[in-house]
Amino acid sequence: MNIINQELILAYGLTKIEEEDLNGLLSKQNILPCKVIKQNMGALTIRKVLENVEIKENNDELPHEKLLLFNGFNDKKLYDLIDSIRVIKSSDTILAAVTPTSIDWTVSYLVQHLIKEREAYKKME
Repeated sequence: MNIINQELILAYGLTKIEEEDLNGLLSKQNILPCKVIKQNMGALTIRKVLENVEIKENNDELPHEKLLLFNGFNDKKLYDLIDSIRVIKSSDTILAAVTPTSIDWTVSYLVQHLIKEREAYKKME
């Protein structure tokens, strides 16, 4: 199976305990452990992160946010998974799905984009 289509969660900014809790939940559902996006991966595209491309040193500072990116899940499984994750995630965690467009965005650009979306949504409430 092509890694790009594989069911996988990319996680950024989680504490070790949050990561362990998430992986415990994923294990119970026969889903691979989350793949952690590290602080120095801002210049990589989501596609490159999924493909396990070598990390090159860069100065792209990622903001201090918590992010879960869902890749390759069908809608029903995604919604069920999000419902089960809501119990263990903090309320400030950004949840998003990898799309055909966002897969070619850098991690840094995607995080900034998702923060702007969240802020716009908050203004509409």
